[in-house]
Amino acid sequence: MRTLLVPLLLLLLIGCSESDSISSQISDQFNQAGTIDLAHVGPEDWDRVCILGPYSGNKEIEQVLGFPWDAEANTTIAGNEGINVLVFSRGASVVAYSEHPRRQGDFSSVASTCSTRREAKLTRKPGSWGLVWKRAGES
Repeated sequence: MRTLLVPLLLLLLIGCSESDSISSQISDQFNQAGTIDLAHVGPEDWDRVCILGPYSGNKEIEQVLGFPWDAEANTTIAGNEGINVLVFSRGASVVAYSEHPRRQGDFSSVASTCSTRREAKLTRKPGSWGLVWKRAGES
């Protein structure tokens, strides 16, 4: 029993620390410049990021991602209004995800959308914690 428990605990700690690291990287960018370039966040092997808003369920999430992923088992998004979940994917596989506190940059206005890595830039809405996609050609 112990031989199974130790690897499981290590796996959980690694997953949590990667999610925390991604959220920390986002917060750092947001606090420094008010803009976020998600291309510089998370692991190297993702090609698309999707934003999930508070209270998202697996059925809605599958529509956003275009493939099934059990967010309800992996995150607290289905019952938590204080976070957004950023899902980093490659093809039809999730390579990383992060529960990001809305008080450190609120992605709610872009929830249920996805962006390619190249276009994954957001900027702070004036006078708020909210973020919006920064479109190509905008300074």
